[in-house]
Amino acid sequence: MSPCPICNSELWTPIIEKSGYRYVRCVSCQSAYLSPMPLLKEVEAVYHNLAYFEGSEAVGYRSYVAMHKALAPHFRQRLRQLAHALPERGCLVDVGCADGFFLKLAHAEGWEVFGVEISRPMAEEASQKLGIPIVPSYQELPERPFDAITLWEVIEHLPEPLVTLSQLRERLRPGGVLMLSTPNAGHWQALRTPELWTAYRPPAHLVLFTAESLRLALEKAGLTGIHIWKTSPLPPLPELLRRATMPLERSLADGSARPWMLARALWLAIRLLGWAWQRLTRPREDIFATLEAMAWRPE
Repeated sequence: MSPCPICNSELWTPIIEKSGYRYVRCVSCQSAYLSPMPLLKEVEAVYHNLAYFEGSEAVGYRSYVAMHKALAPHFRQRLRQLAHALPERGCLVDVGCADGFFLKLAHAEGWEVFGVEISRPMAEEASQKLGIPIVPSYQELPERPFDAITLWEVIEHLPEPLVTLSQLRERLRPGGVLMLSTPNAGHWQALRTPELWTAYRPPAHLVLFTAESLRLALEKAGLTGIHIWKTSPLPPLPELLRRATMPLERSLADGSARPWMLARALWLAIRLLGWAWQRLTRPREDIFATLEAMAWRPE
């Protein structure tokens, strides 16, 4: 059995078995993780498969390119937050950059950009779009300090997140910023209906965080000034409404909804209805599907 990769506790409770893998929840820090942890070659094979970014909806993406529409507002908001933290911009590394969509937006905002992507086809596409080399590992980045490092929906894919976060901290300049996003393992669906929670995706998602365990991980990695906030409200819906709106939710998530603005407005209205339902029926439950965090390397 695998100890908790965040706090090293060996006390856990089972969550769900899926596709031959088992998720458990740490009794101490409440992280969710695969136990036993898959072999590294098994995990890497997921991203070398072309279907991960185009067609493998159960583990990866129906179409990452089609998701640009859904990702764009999140990426632009995160760039505004980075600009507030680092008004002079500087050098930014995106770890897990996929086809370079975030880096393209960051470059347009005045950042000097670098990318890390394990998938060779996606790395080649990003390199062609941006005119820069994209390396398969952060160990292969140029030997220089960076002003900002981002990991969007990446940390949950890492078998040893504390090691990676600590090593990335060392690649930041003193006072540099690390920013990330990851699924919220404290979300009501992760706790109450794990069979429906889409972030339980073995063997791609290895470690899933609550706000508390994410803070612990960032602290253990030697980062300071930690700020964590929750985004993407996904409240519970009455069962009939949930079933009826599942196609709409899926089409917005993968970028295939048409017409886009009308579909998005309808889904926002449904979410507001769900939020009101949740306040009446289960007011203590966490409705936010995503955690975002910003932390600094000490000066």
